[in-house]
Amino acid sequence: MARLSNQKGSSMNRPLIALTTGALIGLTTSCAPHTEAPRPRPEPRPEAEATRLPPIPPRDEPLTLRLIHPAPGTNLVGIDSTFIFGSTGTGRAELTIDDYPIEVAPNGAFLAFLPVPEDGTYRLRAQTPTDTANLELEVMTRARPEPGPILESSIRPRGAWAALPGEVIELRFAGRAGGQARLILPDQTEVPMIERPGADPEISTYIGYFTAQPLVTPDTTIPWPTLLSPDHGLVRDSTILRTEASAPANLELIVDDELTRVPLPLNLVLLDPDRPRVGSASPPYPPEGSGEIVGRPAPGYTYTYFWPPGTRLTLTGERGGFYRVALGPDLDAWVVADQVRLLDPATPPPAATVGTIRLTPNPEYVDLRIELDERVPFLVNESDDGLELTLYQATSNTNWILYGPDEPLIEGIEWRQPAAGIYQLLVTLDLPPWGYQTLWERPGELTLRIRRPPTIDRAAPLHGLLIAVDPGHPPAGATGPTGLTEPEANLAIALHLQRLLEERGAEVLMTRSDTSSIALSTRTNEATEASADLLISIHNNAFPDGVNPFENHGTSVFYYHPHSRGLARAIQAELLHELGTPDLGIGRADLALVRPTWMPAVLTESLFMMIPQQEAALRDPSVQERIAEAHLRGIEVFLEEYATFQ
Repeated sequence: MARLSNQKGSSMNRPLIALTTGALIGLTTSCAPHTEAPRPRPEPRPEAEATRLPPIPPRDEPLTLRLIHPAPGTNLVGIDSTFIFGSTGTGRAELTIDDYPIEVAPNGAFLAFLPVPEDGTYRLRAQTPTDTANLELEVMTRARPEPGPILESSIRPRGAWAALPGEVIELRFAGRAGGQARLILPDQTEVPMIERPGADPEISTYIGYFTAQPLVTPDTTIPWPTLLSPDHGLVRDSTILRTEASAPANLELIVDDELTRVPLPLNLVLLDPDRPRVGSASPPYPPEGSGEIVGRPAPGYTYTYFWPPGTRLTLTGERGGFYRVALGPDLDAWVVADQVRLLDPATPPPAATVGTIRLTPNPEYVDLRIELDERVPFLVNESDDGLELTLYQATSNTNWILYGPDEPLIEGIEWRQPAAGIYQLLVTLDLPPWGYQTLWERPGELTLRIRRPPTIDRAAPLHGLLIAVDPGHPPAGATGPTGLTEPEANLAIALHLQRLLEERGAEVLMTRSDTSSIALSTRTNEATEASADLLISIHNNAFPDGVNPFENHGTSVFYYHPHSRGLARAIQAELLHELGTPDLGIGRADLALVRPTWMPAVLTESLFMMIPQQEAALRDPSVQERIAEAHLRGIEVFLEEYATFQ
């Protein structure tokens, strides 16, 4: 809850000042001034560093205590300190938060990094010679208690699972500390668990493991695995190993001689390892999705594999809405179950034979057409001088590699079979990779489409190029202390960059030119379909709760594929030179706007929205222009460096 009051210097009753925190919770009359001695001011201040940003312009409007973050009820459980920021409406105000004196910028903005109050209530007091405003903000500092010694929402595994016989299942839950925990299986076998203390001395995590066996929870809201056979029978069939003895397992926790028993919320079936189910990749098509299904190392983990529709998948497990895909010996991936179409249970697992490889030139790209009698999963890796395509569940019968007429982009093609079911194709290029795509274009073929780099004139490197400029957000995005939103700041910079690029002879594709909300997949799909030569996504940064903004702010640029790393480095160097901000470095990140493979793509984070001086700078058209110019110089440096290879 947030409560605000305001006092004038006279005895007359005055209207309360409005508070904006995303949701207005409540208003009260002002409380008496604090009489305790103020605490030392938190240091250091980012504004004191030698940035190349202009001073904050003054603002002197009526005292208005406006809090941007935290919002009422923000979950700060497990965090001992965090940031709090907003504005007072005037640079003449003096501000304390929980008796800490907080510096107010000339425009009324403030930013503090303070201990999270033990009682969950921040108390703010702002005053000028004639006005006083008080605000109380309630946040969540303790986890909402659950009834009983076992926190049932923490129990893992839960939901619908399918496993292979002999598979080890990890088990864990949170519960009252100082206990003894175990799992009781249907046959009364006891599985011991060990206690692992956590940050809260009253709560521990209990962990253990057991070998997969059929289990049925009494909770009828828990779904069954979708890898079940159509009749959902309780006896063995062609794909599922289950028994009529399937029964629930129970977790037990003994604390102070008190026993608590909770059913394991898990429906677990065993799959027949000799007859796995087979599915076909069926991802959402644009504009809802990228048109690819994503494979991950584990359920919910980072993106690793990208497979076009129609890729055949051997399914060996199911967990919480994900299917496990067998790739090779001791190698699996996990995909979203809703993006897989299950085939008839009699469908055999894919096992491909790789035949002839042909090169087919095109003015914009070169196609490697790989003869393949099954659409098996694959992985493309980049190096500085080429691409490596790994096909899983594939065996070589590649007697012919047909280069055709002389193709200057392709220096060489080799294949190898390092293990059973693993086929690798190594493509050496005459130039560093610029972009590629993988497509099931024709029956019986996988196409690896390798893009020709644009011809770059070192005297005018941008001339004739198509540059996709993406003003990041909306939806979402950060907000600064005085209310400047990241979508506004990003768009302002992007419009400056559009003009600068066009003045240099480039054509510009803007993913948005107004405040419209555009889906991430729509932005990347448009850039790919238009064959943009580069994709630049413009953002400004924000911190998660608990991070000290005074010590961790700076400038960074992100990429995903190796062919984008040079562009990230070039733009990062120019932004640092222009802004004088701390160097957070470039980073490889699993972000939607940098995952397209068809062109070098980067996402820039020039400044931090929550820092008063940096937010004020982002409002300044001259600074917006400088940030755009830094992007422009970085793009030109990257293009000039690439031109040395041509």
